[in-house]
Amino acid sequence: MSEKAFYKATLQVEYEDAKGKLKKRREEYIVEAISPTDVEAKVVAHLKGSTEDSEISSIVLTKIVDILR
Repeated sequence: MSEKAFYKATLQVEYEDAKGKLKKRREEYIVEAISPTDVEAKVVAHLKGSTEDSEISSIVLTKIVDILR
């Protein structure tokens, strides 16, 4: 079994502004996962029910070893 690691997932989110114009913004998430496929599944599950259209533009393995809270 693979060890978990931290990945940075970058999403392009399309939304409608107050004037009704479609715009895009970038959102970044740090995801603890065992593979990029696992990252994608976790991001999709997290965004389930969102009314905004989003697309994962990149998934990059980070050098982060732990997150302290």
